[in-house]
Amino acid sequence: MQRPSGALLGLGAMLVAAGSAAAVVVAVPAQPPAALRTASPARTVAVTERTDADERQVQLALDTGAPRAVVTNRTGTVTASSCSTGAPLVSGDVIARVDGQPVVALATGEPLWRDLEPGDRGEDVSGLQAELTRLGAGLAVDGLVGPGTLRAARQFLVDRGVTADDLPDGVVPRAPFAWVPAVENSVRACTAVLGAPVDTEGTLVELPAELRGARIETLPADPAPGDRVLRIGGAEVPVDARGVVSAPDALAAVAALPEYAVTVSSADGVPTLPVAWSLRRPRTVQVVPPTALWNLDGDRACVQPTSGPAREVEVLGSELGQSFVRGSEGRPLDRVRTDPDRSRPCR
Repeated sequence: MQRPSGALLGLGAMLVAAGSAAAVVVAVPAQPPAALRTASPARTVAVTERTDADERQVQLALDTGAPRAVVTNRTGTVTASSCSTGAPLVSGDVIARVDGQPVVALATGEPLWRDLEPGDRGEDVSGLQAELTRLGAGLAVDGLVGPGTLRAARQFLVDRGVTADDLPDGVVPRAPFAWVPAVENSVRACTAVLGAPVDTEGTLVELPAELRGARIETLPADPAPGDRVLRIGGAEVPVDARGVVSAPDALAAVAALPEYAVTVSSADGVPTLPVAWSLRRPRTVQVVPPTALWNLDGDRACVQPTSGPAREVEVLGSELGQSFVRGSEGRPLDRVRTDPDRSRPCR
């Protein structure tokens, strides 16, 4: 039998050594970078608080009438106009001059329809007193024309450029005033033509159509209980439980908005306005992850605090991986388990 040569023995030793080294490399793999390691999920989380107005987006159907006009009983030539479709028409401002005499916008519940003399009573008197007071006069709103009302009205008109010849003693003249439905009003069109006579109707400005009523088309399901409002632009308007806006001042507030003017001018059919429907007073809720809840039954569920027994909570809603709850008996939660023992009862 022939013995292997020294060269072959050396080669064999080298192969054995290489194989052993390879085995060592495979047996001890490199650790992955920390950034790629899977994080262990948190077993408990702190419960946070937030306010929640239960806001829902709804469509407000508008019951509208004909466009309204701002008119004057002055006759003559329009010598100035401050009307602009890009700016609001504001109560207390001079909106035009006829034969050089100012016409002043005035927002009242009942339009001023007569010259007022001492002793006159009525809703038109109360409206004048209330608006002069809002504008800084400081009158008692009693619906009775007295010396204070006469002085305040005279000063109000003089401050706006009405001449003494247009202000007889002891009378609040109707002529300088033009009634507007709200403190701020959107302008649909400026109809007074500078240098032209006031038209036969006395129209100076055209406003958007009268708003006679408004109703939410479809009330959202399962709203949070509580008084609600509509938020439109910068306005907040009360709405009843049926989703109806009926109060005259609330309708006037909606009709004065630029959003209303744009909607009714471009609508084909019944105009609708997108609005936010939310709680008037937002509620405070606690925020937990959905995995912390179990044994859901209607609006009730269980959570497991990090100490003490499982507790029942009221589930108020959810949003983007957060559940909003309120603890029973007004006791707030501190920390809860994200992997609760679902075999433990809470009720």
